[in-house]
Amino acid sequence: MNGGSGIERDKVKLSQYIERLKEHPDFADLVVYHHALPPRPAVYGPDLPFPDHLLERMKRLGLDRLYSHQVEALQCLRRGSHVLVSTPTASGKSLIYNLAVMEELSQDPAARALYIFPLKALEQDQLKNLNPWLGGVGDGPQISAAIYDGDTSAYRRKKIRSHMPRILFTNPDMLHLSILAHHQNWEDLFKDLHFVILDEVHTYRGIFGSHLNQVLRRLKRLCRLYGSRPRFILLSATVSNPGEFGASLIEEKLEVVETLGAPKAGQHFLFLNPEASPNFSAARLFIDCVRRGFRTIAFTQSRKVTELMHVWVSQLSPELRNKISSYRAGFMPQERRQIEQALARGDLLGVISTSALEMGIDIGYLDICLLVGYPGTIITTWQRGGRVGRSGRESLVIIMAKPDALDQYFMKHPEDFFKRTFEAAVLDPNNPCVVDAHLPCAAAEEPLTLKDRAFWPQGLPDRLEGLEKKGTLHRSAEGEPTWFASRRKPQRFVNLRSAGETYTIFEQETGQAIGTVDQTRAFKECHPGAVYLHRASHYLVDHLDLEKRDIIVHPSELRYFTRVRTEKETEIMEVFRSRPKGQFLVREGRLKVTERVSGFEKRSLPGQELMGVFPLELPPQTFETVGFWVEIEPALKRFVEYKGLHFMGGIHAIEHAAIGLFPLFALCDRDDIGGICYPHHDQVGKSAIFIYDGYPGGVGLARRGFEVVLDLLERTWKHVSTCECEEGCPSCIHSPKCGSGNKPLDKDAALLILEGLLGRIPLEQISGQGPEAESAPSPGAVEPLSPEPARPRVLYLDLETQKTAQDVGGWQNTHLMGVSVAVLFDSFEETFHVFEEDKIDNLFSHLEKGDLIIGFNIKRFDYRVLGAYSPRDLSERPTFDILEDIYKRLGFRLGLDHLAQETLRRGKTADGLQAVEWFRKGQMEELIAYCRHDVAVTRDLFLYGLQKGHLIYKDKQSARRLRLLVDWNLNALLAQ
Repeated sequence: MNGGSGIERDKVKLSQYIERLKEHPDFADLVVYHHALPPRPAVYGPDLPFPDHLLERMKRLGLDRLYSHQVEALQCLRRGSHVLVSTPTASGKSLIYNLAVMEELSQDPAARALYIFPLKALEQDQLKNLNPWLGGVGDGPQISAAIYDGDTSAYRRKKIRSHMPRILFTNPDMLHLSILAHHQNWEDLFKDLHFVILDEVHTYRGIFGSHLNQVLRRLKRLCRLYGSRPRFILLSATVSNPGEFGASLIEEKLEVVETLGAPKAGQHFLFLNPEASPNFSAARLFIDCVRRGFRTIAFTQSRKVTELMHVWVSQLSPELRNKISSYRAGFMPQERRQIEQALARGDLLGVISTSALEMGIDIGYLDICLLVGYPGTIITTWQRGGRVGRSGRESLVIIMAKPDALDQYFMKHPEDFFKRTFEAAVLDPNNPCVVDAHLPCAAAEEPLTLKDRAFWPQGLPDRLEGLEKKGTLHRSAEGEPTWFASRRKPQRFVNLRSAGETYTIFEQETGQAIGTVDQTRAFKECHPGAVYLHRASHYLVDHLDLEKRDIIVHPSELRYFTRVRTEKETEIMEVFRSRPKGQFLVREGRLKVTERVSGFEKRSLPGQELMGVFPLELPPQTFETVGFWVEIEPALKRFVEYKGLHFMGGIHAIEHAAIGLFPLFALCDRDDIGGICYPHHDQVGKSAIFIYDGYPGGVGLARRGFEVVLDLLERTWKHVSTCECEEGCPSCIHSPKCGSGNKPLDKDAALLILEGLLGRIPLEQISGQGPEAESAPSPGAVEPLSPEPARPRVLYLDLETQKTAQDVGGWQNTHLMGVSVAVLFDSFEETFHVFEEDKIDNLFSHLEKGDLIIGFNIKRFDYRVLGAYSPRDLSERPTFDILEDIYKRLGFRLGLDHLAQETLRRGKTADGLQAVEWFRKGQMEELIAYCRHDVAVTRDLFLYGLQKGHLIYKDKQSARRLRLLVDWNLNALLAQ
């Protein structure tokens, strides 16, 4: 490398530099962990046949052999499958789709391909990679390619449309706004489209993914109109659920390739935890890396920090000014290209960037990746770390921690970073707000009919009717029902990267638009009096026009920032799922969230000292979304208050800490999630902590939270309990987004509540009560279920539990015992059905079919256990409880074993305690056989009484066997 003044050229190895850092007077005390990953050798796949001209081209490019994952993916494509390749950065994924496309296009002279990238810079970079394949070799055809995006000139766009390239590069926004909206101009593309390439698909999570899913539905619909059915090739960084996520995105079955054959040089990780400003510490370390001769990239978490670090480095080391640069969104396209090219040539030795450079743009070979703050997810960390070490040399990734919950979690548990699986990528393809935004776009492209249920299978008629009532669609007056868009080019009003309406920010004096903000954030960030930050400049908000959705600002030199205070209310609209976990119930459902901005704080820069709180009068914002919530037993609330702790402060702290750690389980930012807690929620009837998707309609995060809630709370307890602060701090329970100024918060109460929820403190100890068979709350009321009008279908039911009554603190907590197995005998089918906990929803579906459900103690026990899994009130089903009937006749209860022994001369084979023991040991065959036997005994006991008119029991005092007359009549029971 060519160096300037002040840049040392001692050519030390990276491992030597790491040891120097550990002894460096400025950085030694910051190093908390060092982890070295060994190099990984290449694994090659078998040779594949290719056309001669492609083999010749591969030979010229030095491609003698393909890695195993490349061969596996190409074999899937040759079988005609849709494919998703989920492997790390720099593993040769682009070669897979380029080879597949070149082979297809050379064999079919009419075939075309559409390459879609999330960033314009990626389009430029990947076109450069494709160029060596485009020129004809031997008998191979000349294949053309072009980029069509927002940076393409009007002249060039017209030329592309008139002379359609075989391969078109674009991004989701341009596909949505221009190509689909004007599909008549792209007929040659749509009628012969063979491949759609979706690169970096892990970025299409959350609301962006929900929008892209709708764009792809519209794309497939137009392809069908023009007679093509393209195959999809998806490329992703490693995620924990690639098949599920890819299928949700494109709504097609696909094959997943996860094996990795690409080699990788050794890589080091250093975790640094500064006490002072991590941004300034990172700037000084960046200087040291570059001076030592290592080409370095620093990733920040905001545009402002990127520019500040660039300023600090230039001031501290003027000799480096021409050797470093910042890079972020907001730069002109030509400026971005110049920086990328200077990095690739080696003219620049270092770059400070936002996330804009984290994806596979070719910027040459780099040695050190400096992460200024943990990026928020394991996936993003590896993605950014994959920007270094591509030359076959060792590389180094440094994480400079911030005082945030996630950063500090990994500073305390650094080994967990390398043990953890990647997060799940989630999206909601049926987000109603997003669907309603795209259906008018689809209708403008081609009028909608009910046949379009092939593309929108969930509730299309209702959605069309609703949009017609809103006036965004018009319906034909005669003939087959057809819906048309009510305004021209509705695509212009849909922002793919946000939900709801978009507000535009205007500079007061010039009238120039300087930015946009989505509807959900406009009140919080751009209210009157708010300080709006843009390109490191301060603006003061003068006016928020709700009708025009305009925000008027003026430049300001004020040295403070603002933060809103809010009040929230949550209404449960519908319950989707319910499960007992630990010592609590967790439910998922549709919520209505009402948020009122009540005022805002002014906090000084630097220091963040509170300067004052100022009132605001803004209308409440209400939106429907999806959330999950943890229901806290009243005994635990009383226990915390008895200990003299602040219960509300405890659940408030848990809400903050759990939201802060949620990105450990799903690809998301903290801003994607909302939360609220209640010491008493009227609908729940007890205390509850709600966590919900921060976008109208939901984006799939709450669904993921419901599934991992136990692990989330366990991680929350571990993190809060190991934080060294006494009363709570930004590293554990404080939230920078708290609408009530982080009050009240009680760290000790939070830990005690978490221990109760997780079962570290048994409910029996918390409640101070032993087993009480008579005291259990009834399930909540929900919709009744209708019997099936057919010959009587009698269902006999019994279940076993995962826990004993003592485990959950007494029979009053039956709803926390959990189902280990349920067995049902269907008289209509004359068949036994077995349902383990993961199939419990199938049990509810089967119970809906029954004309009569029969059990022994079914109302007081089985239904209460099942109440934890569903909002439906099973007691409203036609049910006959044998034990209940006997009690009414005798005034006392008899056990099933006793009645079966005396009446049928056969009894039970075990008891409930033995059943729990079988479950804990995983002996499911014995458990199922026992439960099935009890169902058979219950059935035979009922049929005996029905036929004979009596049962037999033994009197305790006289030891005589007596007849118990029963007047059971099936028709009468069915008519109840």
